[in-house]
This record gives sequence, structure tokens and C-alpha cells, in this order.
Amino acid sequence: MKSKRFFHVLSFGLLILVTACQSTGQSLRAAMARSGDTVNGLTLARGAEAALPLWSFCAPSQENSLIRTFDCRAPVLPALAIGHVFSLAEEVSANLSGSDLVWELSIDNQVVDLESFGRIEYVMPSMAKSPSSVREVFKKAVAWNIVLTDLRPGEHTLAFRAQSEADSHLWLVNLVIEAAGGTDISAAPFPLHS
Repeated sequence: MKSKRFFHVLSFGLLILVTACQSTGQSLRAAMARSGDTVNGLTLARGAEAALPLWSFCAPSQENSLIRTFDCRAPVLPALAIGHVFSLAEEVSANLSGSDLVWELSIDNQVVDLESFGRIEYVMPSMAKSPSSVREVFKKAVAWNIVLTDLRPGEHTLAFRAQSEADSHLWLVNLVIEAAGGTDISAAPFPLHS
């Protein structure tokens, strides 16, 4: 229920942003957040290769058809990579090439220009799909090269959307940045990058 309400608020917020940009003669792309911009106290930057990924701090998702909701609790870190949603979207893009998907991200209702951050490739472990003596395999993955810096305690909402010709998939992330002593990062897995 909370996810559905947030989706409606997000859609309404995006509609207002588009309308405001059109009425002032400013393009939507010019109103999007880019590297170096600050959104609700979080600074956006590149550098996902050197940062812990957001999914290291997330509980399993709650699913309902095309919407997944994640609750994530992260400590105050120098940088937090948030662009690893491609690995979550494997089932979406299984029958599509990456160019067939249009990706969108908003952070606290501020639209982000994902294309300006670019992408990185990395390697991650995966379980073999068929019975084999080799239980773990490695696969190449792609992520947006976007990190949050200047983290301070607080709550934020990230909304990723992948749009194909047939479907739209939404990943809502309720992110809580905790004060010192809130989350133990010693157990968090570190990303493997190529």
C-alpha cells in the first residue's frame, strides 16, 4: 500500500517537474541532477568502482507484479554506489538488449541524469543454473557509475524505473543513513570489479 502511494506521489512530482520546466522554457534535461549536484543533502558523484554498493545494506525485496520495494540501512560512509540496479533487473532485460531499456532515477523526487554518469562493468559471483561440479560461476554485470557522497543520518527515497516497449518496472528504495554505531559494515560484501 505504501509503495503504491509513493508511486503515485512520484508520478505526480515528475508531472509537476515536467510542467514547470516547460513553462519556464527550460528543458527537462537541464533540470536533472548531475555529478557534483546536491539532492536533499546528498552529493552525487562518479566512482562506483571504489564504493560499497547499496544492495549490501538492503533487506530482501517485497514484490508486487512490476514494483519491488527495498528497505536499506547504511552507515555514514565516504561514498555509497547506488547504480547496481542492473543486477536487480536481470529478469527484465533477459530478452532485451540493454539499449532496449530506458532507465530513470529519482532521489527524493529529484530526477537524475543517469546518462551523464555513464556505466561501469564488474564481475560478480553467481550460482550455476544447472547441476555441475562447479557450484559458483562469475558473470559480467553492468552498473550506473553513480555514488552518493557527504552521507549524513536521515531518510531518503530512491526510485529506479526501467521502461521497455511492453513493460515498466519500478524499484523503490527506502534508504536510511544511520548515525555512528547503527550498522556494522564488517559483514558487508565488497563489490568485485573488473
